[in-house]
Amino acid sequence: MNSHPGGKSALPVSARGPLIALVAWTLAWKGASLWRAARVDSKPWFVTLLISNTFGILDAIYLFGVSGVRRHAGRGEDSILAATGEPQQLGHTQET
Repeated sequence: MNSHPGGKSALPVSARGPLIALVAWTLAWKGASLWRAARVDSKPWFVTLLISNTFGILDAIYLFGVSGVRRHAGRGEDSILAATGEPQQLGHTQET
């Protein structure tokens, strides 16, 4: 960080609080989105989220838009299988 003679920071005191809040906000969103992308084994999204810096915007879109849709779709099938008592198809697209 650049400093002035005398060891003082170039960043004014009034800007430090908002900057710390922005960094905390970004890290929280990034951590949550990377964790979810890793859990669902989505390597393209993991890499995209890891290298992007959109101050949490892309991370929130992934968490609530992209991965949320995928999670809800899987719940429907699981609840149907539980209600009917049928076993999972394990990759088979048709019953035999």
